[in-house]
Amino acid sequence: MRFLHLSTRYLALGLVLFLGAEVYSQETGATESSYPKRKVMVFFRTEGMSQEETALFYDSLVIYLQANSYNKRIVEGLPISGPETENDRSSISYRRACDSWMMVQVQKRDEGVDVTYTLYDIPYETYRAESRFSGEIPTARDRSTFFWKEVRDALKELPPLPADPVFTLTGVPGTLIHGLPGGDIRINAEGKAAFSAPTPGVYQFRAEKLGYDPLEQQILLKEKGGDILLEQRRGTLVNLDLSLWNGQFPGVSVGLFALPNSLFVKLGVTSFYQGLGPILEDEDEHFEPFVSYPLMVLDLQIALYLSPADARARIYLGIGGCLRVFFADTRTMLDPVIPLGGYPLIGLEFAPNRKNSIFLEYTPRFLLVDADPPESMDIGPYLQTSYFKGEIETGDSIGNDLWVEMISFRIGYRVRI
Repeated sequence: MRFLHLSTRYLALGLVLFLGAEVYSQETGATESSYPKRKVMVFFRTEGMSQEETALFYDSLVIYLQANSYNKRIVEGLPISGPETENDRSSISYRRACDSWMMVQVQKRDEGVDVTYTLYDIPYETYRAESRFSGEIPTARDRSTFFWKEVRDALKELPPLPADPVFTLTGVPGTLIHGLPGGDIRINAEGKAAFSAPTPGVYQFRAEKLGYDPLEQQILLKEKGGDILLEQRRGTLVNLDLSLWNGQFPGVSVGLFALPNSLFVKLGVTSFYQGLGPILEDEDEHFEPFVSYPLMVLDLQIALYLSPADARARIYLGIGGCLRVFFADTRTMLDPVIPLGGYPLIGLEFAPNRKNSIFLEYTPRFLLVDADPPESMDIGPYLQTSYFKGEIETGDSIGNDLWVEMISFRIGYRVRI
């Protein structure tokens, strides 16, 4: 009976341990044996050391790395010093069936040594570890116990090889890729990004980079990995606008993009020499289809798009300033009553294609009024720049020095160059 009781207890304990191990295996994804070992080729260089010292340091390094617990297999580089370029090191490693390589360099000084190391992942075309450390010249015991510990610990940065083939994207550094297996990925500083995917298969992805046109592409991935080149194009650099201010007076402006497709500075001119007449007017006035005033307005704007470059409707926000130039009988000068002003800018652009669009801008203007205008002058009618003059109040004064013109908009046609 006692034997049966103990057997039951041990059986229960064993079952608990088995289930615990199973749960741990599921949480961690898989055991080490689920993945093939990664093979790392080790290249080694020294400076200021004798041939014998170089051999001692190299042997201790290889032995210490081979004792790693990260499921990494170490292969000695041939030649030991390795070639100069990254591509040649990768080529040599690939021919020896290695999927990564490590370069370790030791420089001897009077009182110690400087160690620099890099770990490169060939399928993902990226550096997994890059660092350096310094210390006293190690003894044989030091080299076999702790001196190379930091180098060996770098091996844990090398992830297991995926079960699916690895593909490499080449494009502009910083580009963000959506839609590929594994979630969003970003192209690194070397212009590379890698991902794995079940094959064969057709995948649709989108590449976005500030200053470049968004790229949507469909690709067919076959059984073996390979390279995919992103044909990215710089965004718009210049806009040409033809417009009507308040739907009445013609203007032209040129926008220069400090950041293609996104941030622009625009300089424009609106002429009041010839414009469309007002819709609403006093009953005793004679209808005029066209009106003319000796005035020209210069505008300077800076604005930022908030919508993607390939969106059909794009919103942009900004600020602007204007100068009102008056053509008197004797000379050209700033408008003596309202010389300048500023305004916020809210724009909406409709783009049927990437080269042409129509736009609407709302620009409520804060206009500086001369300190001593004629006492009988009403600023609203003086502007004489609205369809609705004499019928609708288009603005109001703030104190004695500021006029706010609320009806101020621009509708036009935009060409991207």
